[in-house]
Amino acid sequence: MLILALLIGEMFNLSFIFNKYIVVMKDVILSDFSSEKSSFDLYRQKMESLLFDLLKQENVIIHHISSRTKDSESLSKKIDNRSNKYNSLKDITDLVGIRIISYLESDVDLIAEKISKEFLIDPENSIDKRELNTDQFGYKSLHLVVNLNSTRATLPEYRNYKDFKCEIQIRSILQHAWAEIEHDLGYKGKYAIPDQYKRSFNRLAALLETADLEFDRLKRDLSKYELAVVDLIKTSPQDVKIDQASLQQFNLENNILNEARSLMSKVTGWTYNKDLDTLHGITERFELFGMKTIKDIEDSLKDNNEVFFKYLSEFTKDFKYSEIGSTIVLFYYQHFLAGKTEDVLKITEYQNYGEISIAGKPERFIEIYQKVKLL
Repeated sequence: MLILALLIGEMFNLSFIFNKYIVVMKDVILSDFSSEKSSFDLYRQKMESLLFDLLKQENVIIHHISSRTKDSESLSKKIDNRSNKYNSLKDITDLVGIRIISYLESDVDLIAEKISKEFLIDPENSIDKRELNTDQFGYKSLHLVVNLNSTRATLPEYRNYKDFKCEIQIRSILQHAWAEIEHDLGYKGKYAIPDQYKRSFNRLAALLETADLEFDRLKRDLSKYELAVVDLIKTSPQDVKIDQASLQQFNLENNILNEARSLMSKVTGWTYNKDLDTLHGITERFELFGMKTIKDIEDSLKDNNEVFFKYLSEFTKDFKYSEIGSTIVLFYYQHFLAGKTEDVLKITEYQNYGEISIAGKPERFIEIYQKVKLL
């Protein structure tokens, strides 16, 4: 009994010492964090800006990027929850957090690939929370803990942060929507949800997951169509409906439209910038002129190209732009077709058709057409 009592007493002493150590280490960690908080804030800003620039440079389109530095209160709670894990501030890898929200789930892996090339990944502390069991639905996100690589860490602007880590969370819009809704409901994890509501919870999560997959499939199908439409326009334009993909390709390759662009450059001095291209409002207006296929536009251009070129020169001669999108010729061809009707009511309908209204007096469209058709 004496030995047992001694052992219990020794265990009590060890437990007391350990708990005391935990309290001391927590105070040290919080103190270190407080003194370095401004450095972590600067690191966060630099990392967010760097990631944004790198993804933009790689033509990776994202929905949103945001960042935060952990506050003292949440850090204190984190230490309490994992008291035996942290011996120093360096052991905590998510003091700086960055969240990247992509449009599609497939973009998550693409973004992760770019990050892996530019940073050092800490595999021990990184986790793929998208890997759910076959009977699970819910929160999905990829968490990567990273350091600056050796090359970037030697640069003057990053030298002070060579030992800093940050956690990058990457997820799609729909995955983010689920995370926000789950957080708002206040139930995180399958065991927190009352049994009578688990089925509804899983069904909603499955719907969002299905939507993510379907958007990815749709993107792949549209990409295949955009590649196929190039040959379809050449071989069977009568079978190609007017839509954004077909009209964009036709705009780039049609000889008459290319000649029209050259003409406008000579008349106005404009240069063309593809980044300014837009078909918004243009695609649907062709139906006003009875055109449903690419062949309809192609034939119309062949029948009217000479008068159209004259109309184009007269209509744009006083315009002042430095650069403009290449799709502007389609827009002005529709102006020409409207003017060709010589009908004020039809031109007014054309100007007010769709979501974007077209400014200008209807009579001017007619006057220019009547003037050039006689030349």
